[in-house]
Amino acid sequence: MDICAVVPVKGFEQAKSRLSSLLDEDQRVELSRFLLQDTLNTLSLCSDLAKTIVVSSHPLVKEITQNLGLECLFQLEDKGVNNAIRYADKFLSTRGNWVSIIIPCDLPLLLPKDIDGVCQAIPKDGPCVIVCPSYKFDGTNLLARKPFNIFRETRYDNDSFHGHLEASMQAGANTKVLLSTRLMIDLDTPADLQLVLSKDAPAKKSVSYLRKITKNHFSSFSAVGAVKTGTKRKKNRLN
Repeated sequence: MDICAVVPVKGFEQAKSRLSSLLDEDQRVELSRFLLQDTLNTLSLCSDLAKTIVVSSHPLVKEITQNLGLECLFQLEDKGVNNAIRYADKFLSTRGNWVSIIIPCDLPLLLPKDIDGVCQAIPKDGPCVIVCPSYKFDGTNLLARKPFNIFRETRYDNDSFHGHLEASMQAGANTKVLLSTRLMIDLDTPADLQLVLSKDAPAKKSVSYLRKITKNHFSSFSAVGAVKTGTKRKKNRLN
């Protein structure tokens, strides 16, 4: 059973627009670059992954990926995450019976053991889907599919977490929900950013850069308290 990590990446200039109230365009581009490098470096340390591919239409993404010795499936234009995954699925379909783990590049707390744990949770027999939601329980922060085409259309639009659960059950797959703090915290909004900075984050370029450029923006972490209050009822479900 060969497992491939698939990382869809949009153009850096369009990334992290919801952080524009805190970061200017140059800072968002730099942050996106560090997030991608951190993600790919983390995946390179995962012992249970046979392959990692990046899907993007951005030349700098291609350059970063290839400089790390990884494969970039280059698209002529960005048509969204679902299209990028279809592109990756087509690539995998010509190369055997793969398991696909779709991972965004904006999980700053991600560690190699998180992905190795997912790989080890995939059963050897029978179709399986593992879904990890965002901490808001609306988006999908990790999607593992065995086989990679157990359902052909991903649902990275509105409420993708529940959409992927529905697609998995419709396909008759062994469906698992993974609740892991490091995987559930992504980086899209100012509240996410403060939540990341409130954690005992690993030493990564993206986190160090965030601490550097935001130290004058936040005199306190009062907003973090609001985030924690809003997610308190789910706290006992996180590990």
